[in-house]
Amino acid sequence: MEPYQQPLPEGTTLSIYNHDQLIFSDSGRWLSPLFAFERFLATYTGERDCLSAHDTAAGKAAAVLMSRMGIARAHINLVSDLAVAFYEEHGIRITWEKRIERLACKTEDLLFDLTSEEEMYRLLRRRAKLVRGVGIAVQQVSYAYPDLPPILEDLSFTVEQGGRLIIQGDNGMGKTTLLNLLLGKLTPAKGSILIDDQEITSLPKRTIGYIKQQQTQEHYPVSVREVVSMAVDPSLDIKQQKWEIDTALRRTGVYELADRNFFTLSGGERQKVSLSRTLCQKARLLLLDEPTSFLDAKSRKTLIEVLHSLSMDEMPTIIIVTHDKELETDLRWPVLRLEGKHA
Repeated sequence: MEPYQQPLPEGTTLSIYNHDQLIFSDSGRWLSPLFAFERFLATYTGERDCLSAHDTAAGKAAAVLMSRMGIARAHINLVSDLAVAFYEEHGIRITWEKRIERLACKTEDLLFDLTSEEEMYRLLRRRAKLVRGVGIAVQQVSYAYPDLPPILEDLSFTVEQGGRLIIQGDNGMGKTTLLNLLLGKLTPAKGSILIDDQEITSLPKRTIGYIKQQQTQEHYPVSVREVVSMAVDPSLDIKQQKWEIDTALRRTGVYELADRNFFTLSGGERQKVSLSRTLCQKARLLLLDEPTSFLDAKSRKTLIEVLHSLSMDEMPTIIIVTHDKELETDLRWPVLRLEGKHA
């Protein structure tokens, strides 16, 4: 019997070994030990070439998380048929003490018909309340500029916490107006907008991060690092602030531009710097206005990778307003098309 197959110590619900060496254990319930192990892996620098897990119980949810974390072997005290099928499909060696058809939990039911591992992982993070994002509820909103017909009329949609939405539409269909309504710069003529179940004016500072189109022609001496630093939490110590800034710049691929004047950069470079600033802000809602407008192919790829990473890890709520119909294919997010009447 391998070390990871030995009985768990009293009170322990999850043990992880690399080969024969115990590297992690936890006494939590449900999926919390596996999410704790995920956080452990983020800073773990030891060997992980043969990760083996012993868990008290595993349904499909645990199998999804273990596969994502690189578990190669698993021994489960109580395992479901759904979990065994997933383990075997993903090449994970699985042994157990008792096997049943299905665990009696809602999560097992929710995952039953899902096949996208990304969507399953996002669902599990939402159920574990590991989501930064806020819910949005737009209900029968109308807006008209003075002496003009309504540009938005009876528009309703919702976005769940950590949800993603692409808003598409031709010029004049109200995309920018909708962004300004979500930012609180405009007030609906009719209807309501709630963010995190609150009026926009009641939201805490730093809740919303806005990345606008990079069209400004201003010129004054401010470095890329200074632009990004404006969004860092000032309560952090200097060392932590620097780490946050450097991490954000590296994540968007503009670290080498840190000392350049922001206003001498190309539109695409400014866009990536603005995204870095928003990463430092740790906004719970990201609003992006035509984020691919000035990007070359390489910068566009970086942007999509960062958005994908955000939507899988931190999971803020993200809304993109764009003409770029290829984004729908690139991101595969839900799409709202503004086409005039919205009732």
